[in-house]
Amino acid sequence: MARDGLASEVRRASWCCVVMAGMYTAFAWTTTQLGAVRAHSAWQDDPYDVVVSGTQVLVPVLAAALVLRIVGHRAGVAAGSDPAVAGELLRAGRVLVGLVAATVAVDWIAVGLRTHQNRWGDTGRALILALAVVTLVAATAAGALRLAGRGGTPQRTPNTPDWADSLLDAVAGLAASRGRPGRAVARAARWLRRVVVGGRYGLRRHRLSAAVLLCGAVSAGLTLGEALGDGLGARPWAAAIGRTVIGTACLLTVVLPAGAYLGVLRPIPDGSGRRPALVRAGYAMIASVPVAVGLRAGIGAMVDYPVTGWGRLARLTVVVAVLVGLVALLTQAVRRRRHPAARVLLALPLAIVLALTGTVTYLGVRHVLPRALPPPTGPYRVGRTAFDWTDSGRLDPLAPEPGRPRELSVWVWYPAPAGTAGPPAPYAPGHWAGVLQFGLLANRLDALRTHSIVAAPVASGRFPLVVLEPGMGLSAPQFATLAEDLASHGYLVAGVTPTYSANLTVLHGHPVRATARGNPQNFSQPAGDRLVPVWAGDARFTAARMAGVRGALAGHVDATHVVYLGHSFGGAASLQACHDDPHCAGAADLDGTPYGPVVGTGLTAPMMLLGTPGDCLAGRCHPKDADQRAIRTASRSLRSASSGPCFRYEIAGTEHFNFTDYGAYYIPAALHGLAQLGPIDGDRGLAVVSAYVTAFVDHVLRAGPPPAPSHRYPEAHRMS
Repeated sequence: MARDGLASEVRRASWCCVVMAGMYTAFAWTTTQLGAVRAHSAWQDDPYDVVVSGTQVLVPVLAAALVLRIVGHRAGVAAGSDPAVAGELLRAGRVLVGLVAATVAVDWIAVGLRTHQNRWGDTGRALILALAVVTLVAATAAGALRLAGRGGTPQRTPNTPDWADSLLDAVAGLAASRGRPGRAVARAARWLRRVVVGGRYGLRRHRLSAAVLLCGAVSAGLTLGEALGDGLGARPWAAAIGRTVIGTACLLTVVLPAGAYLGVLRPIPDGSGRRPALVRAGYAMIASVPVAVGLRAGIGAMVDYPVTGWGRLARLTVVVAVLVGLVALLTQAVRRRRHPAARVLLALPLAIVLALTGTVTYLGVRHVLPRALPPPTGPYRVGRTAFDWTDSGRLDPLAPEPGRPRELSVWVWYPAPAGTAGPPAPYAPGHWAGVLQFGLLANRLDALRTHSIVAAPVASGRFPLVVLEPGMGLSAPQFATLAEDLASHGYLVAGVTPTYSANLTVLHGHPVRATARGNPQNFSQPAGDRLVPVWAGDARFTAARMAGVRGALAGHVDATHVVYLGHSFGGAASLQACHDDPHCAGAADLDGTPYGPVVGTGLTAPMMLLGTPGDCLAGRCHPKDADQRAIRTASRSLRSASSGPCFRYEIAGTEHFNFTDYGAYYIPAALHGLAQLGPIDGDRGLAVVSAYVTAFVDHVLRAGPPPAPSHRYPEAHRMS
């Protein structure tokens, strides 16, 4: 006999959820299965794919079960009292709304971030409108559920049939009156309930195994469909296994808690009131899989572990799962111990794990957080270009194979008109990103924002030339702050990366590493004297090529007078290049020990020596070992042999790498000592260095006032 004692609010809310599920399913399948439509959507990447892969299967299945439950109860063929059935329907509606809301939220985040906006077009905007309609319907369904559940959701009793029993009863009851085939279906449904669901070896006694097998079968089916459709790439078996395992974990993440909340297969009471800790930890590990997969790009970027294949994805997923499971086990162990001493003993490893996780997370966030170089202080905007040049007149003594000509990568920063606008040039494009090997202990170089503009026009006029050489092992891009500031004041800055001495240079698109001859492991005076002529030759060759440069810079280079500038060993090479070049107007050495013939012959051109407090190059020196005594001797010899003026300054709070872009990188304060960074704020240190270098260059190239102590930069102390 038919019956329908359900409250109208419950019935209305349930049908509203069914309508919502139908609209959502149509929307989800359209945006995932129709390639022509998906190509114009904002939802083409993870985490959307991970979320929708589960919900587009679970939502229609649960909606169909909800319809069957409503119809079966109304026809009087499904067991359960009206209040009990009302409670089950409300729970099912909430799960449906939750699944749809999770996907819709991810969709709106993608829209808010304007992902793939260049592909949207009219189709993409229509999809966003459809998403708005689905969102409105979901909100309506949520409101209807809230209205229907105002009096509270009826609690289950031991006699309340679960969803498996009720659905099979409904199938049997509705099919029994459909003739002979219907009676066969009814008998099969009753057998399924009695044997497959409730039997000794039935699903109710092995719920977890049943859930794993069911989710695995669904995931394998979806993988097979993808293989028959778009294909699985160059390694189909690895992709199939990976997708099936990950898909199973993603489905289990939703199926297990949803099944427990709905009571799909209610467990047989065993007198236990608690779940084993391993079961809870196991579920936590399973739940971490879709999170790790969906956010793999972000997690990989944070920990400097790009996920480029199935092997890396598997390792990342396993590490995250093990970490989550360990935290879950330790947390439960602490909560279940009543004795204070036991709590402390268990809380200690938990605290260590959480502290390490928190530290790695913090470093990971800082690793990828955008960070800008200090802004240039001059009136010009800055452009940047690069050249790969070959010095056919010199054989490279540092190359691994003898007889090769010397090849150099030269970056040029130049003045651009004041009103120039455009995208910033990447700090270290392509292979150049490998110049910094600090991992999580510094920011990613692609997170650094420069002030150089891509393809900027050159400002009108001719500009004096400054040739910049980095320190041993470093590359020209790591002096962008100083180079940009000089360029903003109207100078062309040519940064030379010494091939085979720099840890990394890039020539013709290929990375080139240091050699033992170019970057000796045990640096010594003879090695320095041997390398200085090579580096000085690099600087002079660059100056000569810049004088006749072609392209956009042609006619803008004034190379009649050149300033050579360098840091560390690059400073020594700059002094030697100035000694060898009759066009040299001056040389600046930033914390570099002098080497080569210039130490004995000196300079006739002006020079600047910038150093750190107490160093033996420019500061007050109290040598403590033979190396410091050798530096003091070389500095004194250079200064006494020089006939040109010498400007010596030490900058308070600096160490050796405060003269480089290290000062602009994010490096944890605890590691500043290891990175040879002083207590001065990194940006402030670079500002002081740039100000005094610019003042020196202005003085020797444009007859500006000589560098002098300034109240704006009290950190700079002049040495007599």
